Amino acid sequence: MTNGQVAMFVPTDSFTISQNVPLNTWNRLVGATSDALIERGFDDDDITTHADADLDKQSRSIETYVREHIEHGDGERTLVVAPAVRTAESTKYYGDYATQMLESSKDGDDAKDEKDAKVDEALARTVAALNRVKAAGGHVVVLSTRIPGFTPDAFVSICDAEQIGRMQAQQLVNKLELDKTSRDNPKRIEIMLPFDGEASHPSDEQRFARDAFKGAWSVLGTYFRSGVVVSPSLRLSAASTEDDWHDVAFQARKTDDVVAEIKARLHTNAKGAFTPIDGVVSMNDFVADGVIKGLTAMGYVGTAADINPSITIGDVLGNIAGRRDVQRGKVPEPTQAPKSSAGEAKDDGSADRETPPVTSNRWPIVTGYGSYVSNIPNIVDGKQWMTGLADRNGNASGIAAICRALNRNDDKAALDHFNTVDGVPTMGLPLIAVSAGNLKTTLIDPGYISLADADL
Repeated sequence: MTNGQVAMFVPTDSFTISQNVPLNTWNRLVGATSDALIERGFDDDDITTHADADLDKQSRSIETYVREHIEHGDGERTLVVAPAVRTAESTKYYGDYATQMLESSKDGDDAKDEKDAKVDEALARTVAALNRVKAAGGHVVVLSTRIPGFTPDAFVSICDAEQIGRMQAQQLVNKLELDKTSRDNPKRIEIMLPFDGEASHPSDEQRFARDAFKGAWSVLGTYFRSGVVVSPSLRLSAASTEDDWHDVAFQARKTDDVVAEIKARLHTNAKGAFTPIDGVVSMNDFVADGVIKGLTAMGYVGTAADINPSITIGDVLGNIAGRRDVQRGKVPEPTQAPKSSAGEAKDDGSADRETPPVTSNRWPIVTGYGSYVSNIPNIVDGKQWMTGLADRNGNASGIAAICRALNRNDDKAALDHFNTVDGVPTMGLPLIAVSAGNLKTTLIDPGYISLADADL
């Protein structure tokens, strides 16, 4: 039985070739999927790829392919389509696979500009071409972003904003042991939410920021409401809700924007004093890099290894070399204010005359997402506690299995175990959290990066 042919239509990568980019790029997913298809018996000549800069060009590429191959009954074929949607600048830093919104402009909208009209035309052209694929007996798998008005044979949700925010928040919960934290000695956490445009006027492009906050707040909100977590900048409180995302949103078009933002949030007028902070949800590695630069400039010292004393750089390097596993120890509580004999915290004004305790400028747990090669040394030395990425190899393997099953008309066996969303079988793998302890197994062993890439 023939495996048929597969044609992949993806956007061009958002980034140029550089170390300072997320590992999750379309070019790398195409390569991994091609390899996975070949492993499942597809011939190299039966796999074609098309990368286009925007939806208009992509829709024409799909239309041409359908006309030249599908409508001529040219064998079993599956089209794998990742819509080439417009992406906000701040969203690009999460990587290429994040779910976006693709919608037609509202009919009769006088504000519709030429770009909107072009997107509407391209969307209509894409839907018409893909419907012809299915009418001719072909198959369509859609990646990342759903196409309104079209029902594919399968949808692959590689990652979305809520997942990204939720994963980082959960990592903080685990690392800072928030379930054991008391109101008397709360943890101090800041959420850094990059966005484009004016926060007071949410646009479609800002949905990603809103949803990323929703994911983080779905985890951290409980701790804020119970009083065991507070915001050093006071931008969030026990009364905050998921709708208050704009309170922590800021424009992050360059690193200096991030540095200025973290400095403003942690600023104190007392000379030589520091605003204590235990954790920073940076949302992506671009922001994490700016947070690290800002904390360093302000004089915060130490690393995540200080918060977890059993981990040292030697432990990490040994783990990467395969010599030992990294053991995690209990997170020590920060130093509390001295107490009187009655057990109450002193308030005799002595704090104003004394040098602030060393722990007040202790380095916090910094999270991120994207697994930038340029940030990996920060993971190793503990300046950034964790990063994350979509399971590129796992998704590639799953996509290849779906294509093979569809072309062999054995889709029931391949898709029955998927979740069904809006009537469409949907594959969604969990994101991968990367920290110093699992760097080798999550990034190096699977071939995502090399020791040299990580400057090791």
